[in-house]
Order: sequence, then C-alpha cells, then structure tokens
Amino acid sequence: MKTRQITLHEYELVDYINDNFKENALLEISYNRVFIPGKILYIDNSDELIITLQLMGQLLHQTVDINVNDIIEEIVELRYTYEEDEIIISIVD
Repeated sequence: MKTRQITLHEYELVDYINDNFKENALLEISYNRVFIPGKILYIDNSDELIITLQLMGQLLHQTVDINVNDIIEEIVELRYTYEEDEIIISIVD
C-alpha cells in the first residue's frame, strides 16, 4: 500500500474531499476527542458537504451522516484509503 501525507488548511478541505474522495473508500475521521472509522456510502455536496458512513466498530455497524462543515474547525486528521492508496490529511488553521 502506498501512503502519503498532506497538510491542508480548513478552507481547502471541502474542495479536496469533493475532488478526491470516492464512495466505498475507507475513511477515519479524528476530530475533537472523537474517532470515527467507516466506509463511505455516499457524498452529498449539494448544499453542505455531508458524508454518509457505515461505521466499522466492533459493536456498531450503523450508518451516520457527518456534516463536514459543522466539524471542520475541530478536525485533526483524516485517513482516507481507496484501493492501494492511503492518504493521511492533517488540518491546520
């Protein structure tokens, strides 16, 4: 697996997700004190950027909608895995 790390400003993140993230990829979101691992089921960018994830926990396998615009200031890191590529995205102000 090929891993690369990038750093983005908060204002760049939404466009980066719209341009590069794909459904059925794995996404791990670390924000505030929360860690959310899941598989991307749907990306809705019609009004605000909302990612629907199927959680991949030991007990929980439910789906959740994450409004990226609501948590963007608290995101510390995103780990995006699709096919043989892994991208670790660090967020700065």
